[in-house]
Amino acid sequence: MTDDGRRLFLAYNLRSYGVSPRAWLSPGLTGREIFTAEYWSRTARLAERGLFDAVFSGDSAQFLGFNRIDLDGLDRFVQWASVVPDTERIGVIVTASTTYNDPYRLAERLLSLDHLSAGRVSWNLVTTFAEDAAANFGLARHPERGLRYRRAEDFAEVVVRLWDSAGDGPEVAHHSGHFTVSGRLPLPRSPQGRPPIIRASSSSEGRGLAGRLASAVFDSALTIEEAQARYRMVKSDARDAGRRPADLAYLPGVRIVLGSTSAEARARVDELFTEDPITRTQHEVWFGGLIGVPVADLDQERPISPAVLEAAIAAAEAGRDHLRASTLAVLAETPRLPLSEHLRRTRYLSGGHGTFVGAPEQLADRMEHWFRSYAADGFVIAPDLVTETLPILVDEVVPLLQERGIYKREYASSTLAGHLRAASGQVGEVAA
Repeated sequence: MTDDGRRLFLAYNLRSYGVSPRAWLSPGLTGREIFTAEYWSRTARLAERGLFDAVFSGDSAQFLGFNRIDLDGLDRFVQWASVVPDTERIGVIVTASTTYNDPYRLAERLLSLDHLSAGRVSWNLVTTFAEDAAANFGLARHPERGLRYRRAEDFAEVVVRLWDSAGDGPEVAHHSGHFTVSGRLPLPRSPQGRPPIIRASSSSEGRGLAGRLASAVFDSALTIEEAQARYRMVKSDARDAGRRPADLAYLPGVRIVLGSTSAEARARVDELFTEDPITRTQHEVWFGGLIGVPVADLDQERPISPAVLEAAIAAAEAGRDHLRASTLAVLAETPRLPLSEHLRRTRYLSGGHGTFVGAPEQLADRMEHWFRSYAADGFVIAPDLVTETLPILVDEVVPLLQERGIYKREYASSTLAGHLRAASGQVGEVAA
C-alpha cells in the first residue's frame, strides 16, 4: 500500500486465447473452447482465485478477417451472463459502443446484468472506429470522428439518467439532436448506485466525458514518462469536473509474455516471428502502415529516412492517432538503427500498447515501479497465451505483489465499484 492508501487494481483481458496469433495452438486447446461457457467461467474463476478485480473483453461491430486473433464473435452480454453464476466477487467489464447501440436498450441490458451479478458489472464505453461497421447497421457511411464523440457524450448522459431513474428515481425527459427519451427503467437501482463507466482511451475528445462520469480510463503508454503525463492528465480531468482525483483511476494496458527467464520469454516471441511467415508478413504490413511506406520499398539494412519518420509523425498527430504517434516517437529516439532492427524491436511493442517480455519477478518489479511512480493505478493485463499465463500470474506474480504491500490479500468489497474505491484508498459500499 502506498502512503495515500492506494492498492493495485488488476483486470485480466480475455481476448479469445491470447494476443499471440498462435495462442489457439496452445497444448490442450482444440480451437473451439471460446465457444463454450466453461472456457470463460473456468478462466474467470482462476482470475478470482488470484483476487483480480475484473475480467475484460473487447468487442467489435464488424468482421475482422479470418486471420484475426480475436475472431470469437460472441455477444459480450451473453458471454458474461454465463460467467456470473460461477463467480462471486470478480467484476466483469462489458464493452459496448455508443456508435451502434440505443441508449435505453443498453442501459437496460447493463443494469439487468448488474443485478444478476449482485453489482459486479461495469461498462467499457467505446466509439466504433471501423468504417466497415456501418454496413452492418444499414448505414451508407460511418459517422465522422467528431460526430461519434458528440453522440457518445449525449449517449452516456442518457444512460446515466436512465440508471438514476431506476427504483424511485426521477423520470427521464431527454430531448437533444441525437436522442429523445422519455420514461424510466422498470428495474431496482443498481447495487453499486450506478454501474461504473470505464472510458476506453484518453483521447482529447473523450476527456470531458471521463472527467464527469467515468470511474476509470483504459489507455496505452509505451514508456513510464508517457504514462506519468497521462496519469496527471486524467486526474486533472476529474478535478476539473469537480471530483476527487481518486475518483478516476488510470489503468494502462500491458501485453505480457512470461517465461522462467527474460531470455526464454524473448525467445518465444522471436520464434513466433521466425517460424510463422503469416505473423512476419502481418508485422511488416503493420509496420509499413505505421511509417507510411511499404517495407518492401525500403532497404532493411539502412536506417529509416528522417523525412519518412517526420511525415508519419505529422500524419499521426493530424489524425489524433495516439497509438501510432507514441510508437513513432519510440522509433525516432534511435534514428540510426537499420530498418531490420526496428522490425525486430517492434515485436515487443504490440502495435502501440505497453508490452512486457520477461520473468514473473521482473513483471512484479515493473508493475510496482509504475504504480509507486504514479504512472498507473493498476493494469489491464493482456497475455500472449490466456490459459498458460494466468496460473503463473495467480501463483507467482500475485504473491510477489502482496509481499511488496501493493496488492490485497482478500477482497474488500462485493461490487466492482467497491473494488475501484478500495484500490484508490476509499472504503465502503454505495447503498442501492
